[in-house]
Amino acid sequence: MKKQILFALMILTLLALGILAGMVVYTALFGGPSITDRQFWINLFWVLTSVITGIIALIALFFAVGLAIQSRRVRAPVVDDADLLPVTIIIPVLNEERVLEACVGSILASNFPMNKLEIIIAYEKPPKCSDSTPQIAQRLAGKYPNVRAIANEGAHVGTKAGACNICLPDAKGNVIGLYDADHVVHPDAIRRASAQFTMDSKLGCIGGKLLVRNMDYNLFTFIIGNEYTVINNFSRFFSEMITGAHLIYGSNVFISKSALDAIGGFDEKSLTEDSDLGMKLINKSYRMIVDYTIESYEQPAVNWHDWWSQRVRWTRGSVDTLKKYMSKSKDEINAKVLQTAFVYSLGTIGLFLTVILMGFVGYLLLMGVVPPYAIVAFGAPFAILFAAESLLQMTLGRGSIADLLMSIFVRPWFIFPYTLVGVYAVVLDLINAPRTWEVNQRIG
Repeated sequence: MKKQILFALMILTLLALGILAGMVVYTALFGGPSITDRQFWINLFWVLTSVITGIIALIALFFAVGLAIQSRRVRAPVVDDADLLPVTIIIPVLNEERVLEACVGSILASNFPMNKLEIIIAYEKPPKCSDSTPQIAQRLAGKYPNVRAIANEGAHVGTKAGACNICLPDAKGNVIGLYDADHVVHPDAIRRASAQFTMDSKLGCIGGKLLVRNMDYNLFTFIIGNEYTVINNFSRFFSEMITGAHLIYGSNVFISKSALDAIGGFDEKSLTEDSDLGMKLINKSYRMIVDYTIESYEQPAVNWHDWWSQRVRWTRGSVDTLKKYMSKSKDEINAKVLQTAFVYSLGTIGLFLTVILMGFVGYLLLMGVVPPYAIVAFGAPFAILFAAESLLQMTLGRGSIADLLMSIFVRPWFIFPYTLVGVYAVVLDLINAPRTWEVNQRIG
């Protein structure tokens, strides 16, 4: 109850700040004796709203076009089988009985030499695991010679980072790939990743494109659709363009084994071990790229509870990572770490400012100063980004008109629950709430 009360108070405080700012502006414009032309100021707000919305929309269009171009830029691997670097795929699993076998099957069906591919399933044991995942992992290891099953135990138990770390000492590949168990991997993904490392010996990490499958599972999955795809890929694209680096997302990502060993693997105290790993690589000046032609398809959150819990965990983990590296001395981090931390901190700060802006615009809207269509300014840039992804998928033979319409008219408004996610994550951080590894409900 404590966290819910604190969350409500913080939201009300931020909204109150926005309303207060609106009252100050309204009083300054219409409360003084020297200002009498109310319609002049109303018209001015109309003009300013139109200009700001247009500028933001153009910026969003620029990023949308850039993302689309990179996604269509197919770079066929030019490396022979004999020269491809061996790859170890690590799949950390907890209560994944519904999806694990399909994930492993998609990896084994890859267009990649099987004698250079190793799959390690790192599973949690009971009582942490409450389904048949350990038995499935062991059965798959017995069935396929290049699949191994390792129990996450000892000091590593109970965390996704620990499950990854326990696999590293015995991993045979020069490249380590990470996948969550709900993923279905594109047949060319592993080959493309290995080829990139073969052609560039200085490459430390390569991230692929994450796409959502089963969007038609229920009404909720249809509504959120490509929300995760757009935000995930846009944030990396934006950071890479501004700073030349990006944080890692913990699936469909490939890392040099030597780089992982050099930075000490994953931080098992971090709620989002992938973000922390990205900062470690940036701090050691490893080259990092995103290749949007390396595709993998994951399941969406299937209900509001899963969506909320997952995004709160991500946001809270990102806040932890930013705090960790922003508190280090100049001797411990390089300039690119500071630049990347600053870019990603804009997201969290922006969530707070959005709540304040909601109060500000809401008050001026109530007083008749701001035109009703000013609300479009919140959604227009996101509509462009979502629609661009939907159009891209349609050109690739996926997607639909219904999905495009949802991207234009519905998904942009997820900015509002995202603001609540940001505030709630900070509340949990303030009260030092427990950090746990939880798994979303899976679609069988």
